[in-house]
Amino acid sequence: MGRMAETSIVCSREFMKHEPAPGHPEGPYRMKAILDGLESAGLLRSIRVLPPRMGTEEEARLIHEESYLELLKKACSKEIPIDADTPTRKETYRLALLAVGGALVAAEEALERGPCFALIRPPGHHASRCRGAGFCYLNNLAICVRWLLKKGARRIMIWDLDAHCGDGTEEIFYSDPNVLYVSFHQDPATLYPGTGFAWQVGRGEGEGFTVNVPLPPGSGDAEYSACVDEIFLPLLDQFKPEIMAVSMGFDAHRSDPLTQLSLTSQAFGWLAYEALRKKCFFVLEGGYSPSALSESVCNIVRAMQGEEFKRAKPKKTSVIKEVKRNLRDYWKF
Repeated sequence: MGRMAETSIVCSREFMKHEPAPGHPEGPYRMKAILDGLESAGLLRSIRVLPPRMGTEEEARLIHEESYLELLKKACSKEIPIDADTPTRKETYRLALLAVGGALVAAEEALERGPCFALIRPPGHHASRCRGAGFCYLNNLAICVRWLLKKGARRIMIWDLDAHCGDGTEEIFYSDPNVLYVSFHQDPATLYPGTGFAWQVGRGEGEGFTVNVPLPPGSGDAEYSACVDEIFLPLLDQFKPEIMAVSMGFDAHRSDPLTQLSLTSQAFGWLAYEALRKKCFFVLEGGYSPSALSESVCNIVRAMQGEEFKRAKPKKTSVIKEVKRNLRDYWKF
């Protein structure tokens, strides 16, 4: 694949101001771990570092209903939680819009220059058109995808690698044949949000354009490697996306305290390298182990710079057969 000519990240210590609640898993420590790791590895000196810009309400309305934005704004002003996992503070709405703007900077960079990683928070993939949930307020990546479609893109592939199914993103594009949503996540029978089963494949014109790969707890590098070979790459080859948008969560890491998957930090390097077969941008989602965040983000940046990572020997998992069975009317495997 060769070394990328121009690679960049979007980041700011401003995102550390988002503190939903004392001891909340999605805390400022996440951004500190990432930025400290990049600094220690010397990667901040070898890659373009871009500041986020403030997203606008007009951009948020590309996805979210006006009534929800008004509700969210009021909830934040009064510090009323969206749900038990998603508290608000007075700064939450502003920082959620900053995250939207940071993701859009990354999307524009990918479109015009080269791969970019939006290191932003709060995350977004559980937010739907009319609700926030699961630590998410605005769906950063979905807004970017809709923006790209408005710019003229016709085929966009979303690869969601967070351990939790991105139910908000899935719902938003469930009927859209221009967007192929592919999610590798822990079996939703064992983990929030309880959706993302292999039989959920889209509806209407979008039938067949939602691909859920629900992996059993304990799945790691070898199982992911098999799923890349047998599901991801055949879909990539047939759909031929113009751009790849990656919801990059790190809670599938073996050291994550909230999930039961077993990826190594090395795996995130080769997963990113596979995504970089196309124009690509990454948007930070979950991940709650500081060391895993630090190591894995560094590996993705190295992959963006052209470094290759040795992939684990594939190990088949029963979910592959189930996914193929549910998609056999739409894709060739």
